Amino acid sequence: MQIKELEELIQLIERSEIEEFELERSGTKIKIRKSRSDEDKRPVLVSAPLGPGAPVLPTEIEASLDTSPSAAESSPELDESLHLFKSPIVGTFYLSSKPDAPAFVEIGQQVQEGTVLCIIEAMKIFNQIESDTTGEIVRVLAENGQPVEYGETLFEIRLNT
Repeated sequence: MQIKELEELIQLIERSEIEEFELERSGTKIKIRKSRSDEDKRPVLVSAPLGPGAPVLPTEIEASLDTSPSAAESSPELDESLHLFKSPIVGTFYLSSKPDAPAFVEIGQQVQEGTVLCIIEAMKIFNQIESDTTGEIVRVLAENGQPVEYGETLFEIRLNT
């Protein structure tokens, strides 16, 4: 995972209601947990290699996030034409109906209200998740085949005006 991806993930967790997030990829486990103190609400990143001989105690790195006005102004979430489409349920996120099938939507694609954006599997039931607005897909924030939480932002959609 690239540093930029980690920074985006930390910022996403900071803005969400998610208290703790874990990801395992290529033998590395990443755990992001929001601070419990009222004074410091910034997430804490914990990362450790997996496998035999891996250290028992992970290294903690405090995530430093730029909250200056210039950073906030350039943030796409402040763009009023962007709609953050959030997960309506907890489950496993899929961009297509089958591994070899094309994705329901792609970046740059125009969607209408009711367009199927993805599938979320919950308790062995595959739920088609439909758009609640009309616009253009700008970003896909969830990873195919990965768990998503209720309220987690899945897509950024630029609203048609």
